[in-house]
Amino acid sequence: MAAQVARGTADRATAYAPLILPGQALPGELSADDNHTDAGVAYDLWTYQGHQDEHVVVTVNAGYDVDLAVALMTTTGAALIAAADSAHRTVTVELKLPKDGTYYLSVSGGSSSAEGAYTLSVQSHGSVSALDWARLYPGGGDPSERYALLVGVSDYPGRDNDLGGSPLSDVELMRTLLVEKYGFKPDNILILRDVEGNREQIIQAFRRHLGQAGPAGTAVFYYSGHGMQMPDNRYIQDPEPDGKDEALAVWGTQGDLYGYILDDEMGILVGDLAAGHVLVVLDDCYSGTATRAGPEVFDWKDIAGNVTVPKGILGHPARVAGGTRGLQWRTVAAHVETPRQYVKSLRPGSTPTNVEDLLSQPASHILLAASADSETSAGLTGQTPDGQRISGGLFTLLLYATLANAPESTTFAGAMAEVRRRVVDFSTTKLGQTQSPQVEGQQQTQSIAAFLSKR
Repeated sequence: MAAQVARGTADRATAYAPLILPGQALPGELSADDNHTDAGVAYDLWTYQGHQDEHVVVTVNAGYDVDLAVALMTTTGAALIAAADSAHRTVTVELKLPKDGTYYLSVSGGSSSAEGAYTLSVQSHGSVSALDWARLYPGGGDPSERYALLVGVSDYPGRDNDLGGSPLSDVELMRTLLVEKYGFKPDNILILRDVEGNREQIIQAFRRHLGQAGPAGTAVFYYSGHGMQMPDNRYIQDPEPDGKDEALAVWGTQGDLYGYILDDEMGILVGDLAAGHVLVVLDDCYSGTATRAGPEVFDWKDIAGNVTVPKGILGHPARVAGGTRGLQWRTVAAHVETPRQYVKSLRPGSTPTNVEDLLSQPASHILLAASADSETSAGLTGQTPDGQRISGGLFTLLLYATLANAPESTTFAGAMAEVRRRVVDFSTTKLGQTQSPQVEGQQQTQSIAAFLSKR
């Protein structure tokens, strides 16, 4: 059966395949009703980001006879690396990986009648490339504290989709706001820049760093970079009205490929946090375009109102001076596999929900978004009146300008009404398009200072 599995792996690679990480044991289920069959035998595909000379042990446990195959994906198809034909309910493949790359783990029944639940696990030993998440993000912090994860992705694979330095400026500006305005401890703020902002590392940091906050604590997630729309994942039972999923366009796992984090996945990551208060701020767009509208350089005086920014924060040189933060799905699709059940790989057995659905529930979760899900978000560069070079997202700059001197009583709804007015005015008069920031959540009438304060 393993040979049959291997022959089909190249075609199966276009199917949805969730990511499994070292040390994980994730549940799956084989079912002929799932439309994944080969010669009448049900199968599942998983992806694993492997490294040269990494020693891995892959194990499947089921209540029926199962087969397991490991293949390395290449530009010409799938190369079978190892397989286990078995008449047993537990199968194991142990091997040293030949090179860095994406590996497909194919789990299939030993016969056409073999269906039901199983558990797939991967153990990694002796990989010099694999990241030690427990060392990077040890956790164990005070659960009553406030934690922030700030991600800025400016330098994407290749050159065509770079955003210059503005997302790197954005995260520094948000860090300053959290520390100086709202009193966050600098050591509790984790920043991921460019290649650090890959799918795997963001998910691990989300869980290990933000996961330190308990019911009396606060978690803040901020993202600045490309956003995109992609075909709705038909395997996730959360159909989008427009037939498209929104996603953060991040680096791929370990920074070697394009990657993304679905809005459904964000919903699960946020929902899994134990923090009593959760704030999500997204400065990207969901237009799915890579057009760079607007003038190449914006004058600082074009920003409505007076905006004072700290010196030395916004001076990152920008290779692309103006334009929008949308990435075309077709640019990414050639480099990544659309996830079959990405959401289930994050929280097995979960009912997927996107961020907006999650925030409509009576919980202390707030979302601030740079634009509506059909709009682009602008990035700017220029000089301040005192000659300081600046670059940053229009939304982040005006959000900072609004909050930096806002009174303690300012609410999310009140602040975002002012930010929306200023962003809409600038985007319509200067860019010839509309960017309208959004606020979601049941607690948006609460004071921002109170929401973010240490309780």
